[in-house]
Amino acid sequence: MALDTIKALGSIDPRAAYGSLPATTGSAPTGFSDQLMRAFEKVDSLQKASDDLTDGMVAGRVTEAHDVLIASRESGLAFEMLLEVRNKLLEAYQEIMRVQV
Repeated sequence: MALDTIKALGSIDPRAAYGSLPATTGSAPTGFSDQLMRAFEKVDSLQKASDDLTDGMVAGRVTEAHDVLIASRESGLAFEMLLEVRNKLLEAYQEIMRVQV
């Protein structure tokens, strides 16, 4: 890949890629459950894309091994992050349940 192609990308804000930036349109603010559902859908789509690239590599349609490895690692990291969010939510719930009323 040429350096000009990389420079043409400019600065990419990772928050925009994963939907954590507030919407600039006049839409109503979304709740936590909507954000969580979008995160589930994003992780699912990343895993499907990774699976498709892996299948394509095995079938001989994809010749760039680094694309397959990048997609695989990206989907793995997204899943690990979602798992950690789930763990933190579970810990918070358990902490609330331990509170004496």
